[in-house]
Amino acid sequence: MLRGHFEGVAVIDLFAGVGTMGLEAISQGAASVLMVEQDRRIFNLLERNVQELDCADRADLLCGDALGAMALLRAPRPVHVCFVDPPFAMMEDEALRQRILDQVQEAGQLLDPSGFVVLRTPLDPDRVLHSVPGLDGPEVHAHGKNHFVCLYALPPEEADDGCA
Repeated sequence: MLRGHFEGVAVIDLFAGVGTMGLEAISQGAASVLMVEQDRRIFNLLERNVQELDCADRADLLCGDALGAMALLRAPRPVHVCFVDPPFAMMEDEALRQRILDQVQEAGQLLDPSGFVVLRTPLDPDRVLHSVPGLDGPEVHAHGKNHFVCLYALPPEEADDGCA
């Protein structure tokens, strides 16, 4: 679904885990990828994966909270793709889900004009509202009964480069 969106661009991978999405973006030509993982044990595996794949020159790793301010302050600018793949239990908790959607909104402000935020969720957006102020979407792609991918982008007027 995202093939062709990574060549020469900046990417953020929030809730990176062992780096599956961020490392795939690098393998597809991303110029830089910020990968954020809070769990120290998993972060150590992420570091090892980056070393083994010899891509430390394009991978910026942050052991910290994907919902904290530091994650986006450290992000490259502009960003073309921002992956937000929280543990499903976080999306099922209403207060945590709101924090995640707030971070999606903040990440959206870093996007280049054709960029987008990708949110992975177990909750059907038709039943649980996933709209984000300031962003168009979600464009929803269902993957089975309990896995949805929501895409968000800047509204056309904000993505416009100002040329008439």
